[in-house]
Order: sequence, then structure tokens, then C-alpha cells
Amino acid sequence: MKTKERILLGSLNLFNANTASEVTTNDIARELKMSPGNLYFHYKNKEQIIRELFKRLAQETIEVWKPETRLAKKNQSFHLVEFIDKNLQLYWKYRFFHRELYTLRKKDPELSKLWRAHLKKLGLMMIVLYKHWVKSGYMTPIKSKNEMEFVGELLFVSSNSAMQFFETVDREPSQKTVEKAKRHLMRMLTPYLTGEVKAEFEKFIQ
Repeated sequence: MKTKERILLGSLNLFNANTASEVTTNDIARELKMSPGNLYFHYKNKEQIIRELFKRLAQETIEVWKPETRLAKKNQSFHLVEFIDKNLQLYWKYRFFHRELYTLRKKDPELSKLWRAHLKKLGLMMIVLYKHWVKSGYMTPIKSKNEMEFVGELLFVSSNSAMQFFETVDREPSQKTVEKAKRHLMRMLTPYLTGEVKAEFEKFIQ
């Protein structure tokens, strides 16, 4: 494994296990049993490491969403529960972002720009998916623009905060944390679903 990769993976583990804003580059170097000088040769500071990790999170998220938007544009069906699960697995993998996003963005304007660009891209893809879900009979049409904005914002707020909440209330955060978050997101979406998809969601929730 290349040194840059080791640094990213080691930093991710430290950030997830601790508080990213308090972890130092010396902590990372110590964890990886390398000199601070070696670490600085690859990354000049912690902010650069965090930005690289965020770029990975954004790219891996797009890799989950792109196949679904392609299917949507072709009017082909896909498994909505599985789509939600894949997204939450990424939230779990990079959970320190959602736990400390406000603080990290406040300290690094460049990270904030990356985050806003990522949200904008996901918002456009969400529109494609929503139109497909309605056309396929997965969802009921949302005619009010205000209601549409509410549902979209609620989905992003819930998905970003659910993992943070359950990670803090569980004594030992684990994959059960992901399942709790998934159940609550599905419950939130259920009133807007129809037919077999709604029945599938209700069965999972119960």
C-alpha cells in the first residue's frame, strides 16, 4: 500500500474513532508509526487530508447514485431499499464528516465549497430519481413546490443527522446504528410512497 493511501486510511480510522477536529497530524503520524516529516511530505496539513477524504466520499456517493439515475432515465426499475442502504453504508464509513461537518466546514472554506458543490450535484440527480419514482408508481406526485422542497431538504437533513444521533446514543456504535438510521429514513419516506414499494417499506419498518 502506498504511503499516501496509508495516511488517508489511518486518518479516517482516527477521525471516526475520535474527534477529527482534535486529532493532530502528530497523532496520525504516531498511529501510523511514521515521522511527522514523512507525513508532511505527502500532505501539508490535516485540512488537506480531510479534503481528500471528502473527495473520496463524494466520488463514492456518485458511484452509488449514477447507476440509479441511468436506470431512471431508461425507465428501468431498481431496488429502493438497497439504494438507501448503500448510501447509509457510506455515511457509516465516513461518519466523522456528518458528526463534525459544521465545525470542519467552518475551519476550512475550501471544504465548505466542496460540500456545497456535492449537494448541488446530488440535488440534480435527486430530481431525475424522483421523476422516475413517480412515473414508475413508486411515489405519489408532489404538486406543491414548497412540499417538494420540504421533502428534499428533510431527506438530506435526516440522512446527515440520523447517523450522528444514533452513533452518540448507542453505547458501542456498530452496523445496528446503520439499521436504525435506515428504519427512520424509510419511515419518513413511507407517506410519499405507493403500492408494492410502500408495502415493502412498511414490512421492513415493522
